[in-house]
Amino acid sequence: MFIIRNANIYAPRALGLRDIVIQDEQILMLAEPGVTVGDLPYEEYDAAGRAVSPGFIDNHVHVLGGGGGLGFRSRVPELQTSQLTRVGTTGVIGMLGFDQSTKNMRALVGKTKAFNEDGMSAWALTGATLRHPIPTLTGDVIDDIAFIDDIIGVGEISVSELGYGYDSLGSGPAYIAEMLVQSLLVGRLAGKGGVLCLQVPPYFEQCLKPMMAMLDTSRVPIEQLVPSHVNQTDMYMSDAMEWGRRGGWVDVGANYRPDNHYERSTDPAIAVTEMLEAGIDGAQILISSDGNGAPPKEEKGEAVPTRANYGKVSSLHMVWKQLIDQDRCSVEQALRFVTSNVAIAYRLPNKGKVQEGMDADLIVFDENWTPVTVIARGKFMVKEDEIIVRSMFEKDVLEGIG
Repeated sequence: MFIIRNANIYAPRALGLRDIVIQDEQILMLAEPGVTVGDLPYEEYDAAGRAVSPGFIDNHVHVLGGGGGLGFRSRVPELQTSQLTRVGTTGVIGMLGFDQSTKNMRALVGKTKAFNEDGMSAWALTGATLRHPIPTLTGDVIDDIAFIDDIIGVGEISVSELGYGYDSLGSGPAYIAEMLVQSLLVGRLAGKGGVLCLQVPPYFEQCLKPMMAMLDTSRVPIEQLVPSHVNQTDMYMSDAMEWGRRGGWVDVGANYRPDNHYERSTDPAIAVTEMLEAGIDGAQILISSDGNGAPPKEEKGEAVPTRANYGKVSSLHMVWKQLIDQDRCSVEQALRFVTSNVAIAYRLPNKGKVQEGMDADLIVFDENWTPVTVIARGKFMVKEDEIIVRSMFEKDVLEGIG
């Protein structure tokens, strides 16, 4: 047991100054400052009036490393635990991407388990971007979700057989519908969300239109789909506005920015503002990094891409902070995009809030909204800017590189 003293809590709702009593991995009590716990042994940490929020949940990360679209040397390395925790991310949803040949579901589930062993919370989606039928761990989507605790849904799957940059040849939307129904139904059996993360062709005419037509026909609940990085192009943003008006989730990509070589994208902080001004309920907006991926960039006039853009997982915190610094929304509202909204979208019942009975995933911020202390499942991952927990060989690897 330990007590965080004098925490200015954003739960995400502002609660003011409280003490947080933590036992094992959960929040036992939120109490007035000065709470005592009798003769029970405990440790203390003084937040000294600083803001304390739920840990961020990054719902779209290539934890094994994305890339591969520019040859084998363009494959991105695996993420290390402190790359996430040092920027406030205590929960991560990992997935395969373009490369499902040299990286597979066995490795993804193994990496997910490693994060959990380090003290974070990690989950995986079954599938990969381009291959229909999708790669799975057990050979079957239903069995993956039913029997593998780490797997909570499907994704990311492209609507198009040729990938995210191309309109479908025809079977893509029908296959998405099939996977979506399987994931939805087995999710009910396994007590999981069964959500499908969708990779959408952003550059041509279709965007989300095939998915909206499929939903009109099938009547599958729209909230079972999470279209990714909707701010890539104006056309995609336009469809995402309609998607949001229908009650669907809209996931803004933090790495998709004009200053990050996505010239046709809408800056993510501006994209959030435009959605709110268009009447999209803030409870439907998510932000993710698409971090540790490196999608090829198709330059104008080039037949074959020659450059890949690496996506930093730190962009999630950066965009969140921009929303506050630029007065685009309140701290409470901005927090929902990266905490409680994500927990609701992916059906993670113990995550996303500072509340009694919830997992003790917490960030302590300095006056500039930079994480200085990060706690995951009741365990210090970062303490006063010192990294406490690293992946097992992380330090050795860094020393070898340095």
